[in-house]
Amino acid sequence: MSPRVDIPTLRKRIWGLYRSLNALLFEMLRARTYLRGSAYEMKTRCGKPTCRCRRGEPHRRWVLSQSLQGRTRLRVLPAKEMELWRRRAEDYREFRTRRAEFVKATRRILEALDAVERAQRRALEE
Repeated sequence: MSPRVDIPTLRKRIWGLYRSLNALLFEMLRARTYLRGSAYEMKTRCGKPTCRCRRGEPHRRWVLSQSLQGRTRLRVLPAKEMELWRRRAEDYREFRTRRAEFVKATRRILEALDAVERAQRRALEE
């Protein structure tokens, strides 16, 4: 015989998880512009024999790296807009992290609701 489940404790847990969803939703739904990808500085060499990059000073440019249809695409970004692009990419990563937390919390709520249902059924059968 399985141990008795305390329904009031389960209900408190469900309400606590429900309240935690509010903060997650607030953060996820703040008005932002998301950018799926990464912005970073890329250093390259051009191959010209007399170029400064042969002397150890590589060409530098800011790029946006995105995966589109299974392929990585690089797009050169203006250096003056770099901080904007980097912030948008970071906002997207934050959004995805909070979304994963939201899914986990929702699953825990459903598991607790299932436990309440099973406990109530058992109580009626006894």
